[in-house]
Amino acid sequence: MSHVHPIQVILLLVCIVAWILYRKQTAPARAAKKKAALPDPDKAIRDAVEKVIKQEPPEVAFANLRKEAFLTTPDNLPAGEGQPYGAVMEMGISESVVTLACFADGDAKIFYQSGGGMIGGIAHETTRNAAKGFVAATGKAISQLGRVTGLPPVPGPDKVRFSALTPRGLFSTEVDRESLGEAQGPLSALFYSGQEVVAQMRQVKTQQS
Repeated sequence: MSHVHPIQVILLLVCIVAWILYRKQTAPARAAKKKAALPDPDKAIRDAVEKVIKQEPPEVAFANLRKEAFLTTPDNLPAGEGQPYGAVMEMGISESVVTLACFADGDAKIFYQSGGGMIGGIAHETTRNAAKGFVAATGKAISQLGRVTGLPPVPGPDKVRFSALTPRGLFSTEVDRESLGEAQGPLSALFYSGQEVVAQMRQVKTQQS
């Protein structure tokens, strides 16, 4: 049986410790490299939306994106029985319209009739939670909405339209924006819930720029 010299054991231990320290020190760099190599799920969506917006006049792109939001089906959306799986808040501002569309899985999108928008809210926890809260608030306010057929009209200046996408159909109503700030009813709560989603999406966009 061969004899192992103590110095060999010491050298082996030194090598093992050095390897462990090296792995710990380079872990952040390896993680960053791995993260950079992973595809960005938001990027594909952003690129697709930007492509549509660039290829079509703003009002046409807005109409198509708005229609797509209203025609979303409840497939794979975790809505409770009888509850909305999607909620839309639209505000008439000056000569334009802002459409916020949220869904039960936390996805959120904003489209501007004048062009542009923000998408991919589901990838960010704060926006995702705010979007889910808005859909839940829509369920609480659904008694204030009436059943409609077809695509609801866009709201006029200083008007706000709320719409709920449910398995039972589409429900919607339009109110004066000023009345939402004065009252304390379910539609006012719904309005402020929608504003929170917009605020969270703007914050994420600011952080990314």
